[in-house]
Amino acid sequence: MDASLFQRLNQLVLLNPSQQRALSDILETVDIPKDSLLLGAGQISSHLYFVVEGILRSFYACDDKEVTRWFCFAEHFATSYFSFVYRLPSEDTIMALTDTKLLVISYENLQYLSHQDSVWIDLNRHLLEYYYTNSLERIASFQTQSTLERYNYLLQEHPTIEEDVPLGYIASYLGMTQETLSRIRRKKKRK
Repeated sequence: MDASLFQRLNQLVLLNPSQQRALSDILETVDIPKDSLLLGAGQISSHLYFVVEGILRSFYACDDKEVTRWFCFAEHFATSYFSFVYRLPSEDTIMALTDTKLLVISYENLQYLSHQDSVWIDLNRHLLEYYYTNSLERIASFQTQSTLERYNYLLQEHPTIEEDVPLGYIASYLGMTQETLSRIRRKKKRK
C-alpha cells in the first residue's frame, strides 16, 4: 500500500497497525488514463479517491459552460462529497487531467469500516473539517482578493499547475475569463 496515504491519514488521526491493515484490505489501486471520467453529472458518487499521482478536476455545467469547482493533486482526497454522503445525484463531473494513480474505497466499504471502529468516523469528521475550512478560505479569496492575488496564491500552492492544467480550466477555477488570465500572465512576465 502506498505510504503517502497513511502519512496523510496520520496527520488527521493516528491509525494503529490493525486499523491500517483493515483499510489496506479493502482499498483498490487503480490507474486512470488522462481524460477519463470518474463520475458523471447525475450519477451518485460511490467512491472516495486518494490521489497518489496525477491531477483530478471537478466541474459543473452553467449556462452551457464548464465551471471548474476544484482540482485535486497528489496526497489529497476527492469525491463529490454531497453525493457520496447523501447518496444523491452529483452536480459535478470528475475527470482525470493527467494519467492518474488512485487508491479507491467504496461507500459500502467505508460504511463497513465505520461500523467496526469509531476511528473511521473521527477520520471522516477531520477530513470534512479540513475541506470545509479550505472551501471557506476559497470563498473569502473571492470576496477579498483581486484576480492577480488569487492567481499568485494558486501558483504559490501549485507551482507547476500551468504545465499540467489547461489555462481555460485555471481561469474558470479562478473565476475569470481566459483572456483576463492571459493579460495577468503577460503583465506578470513583463515585471
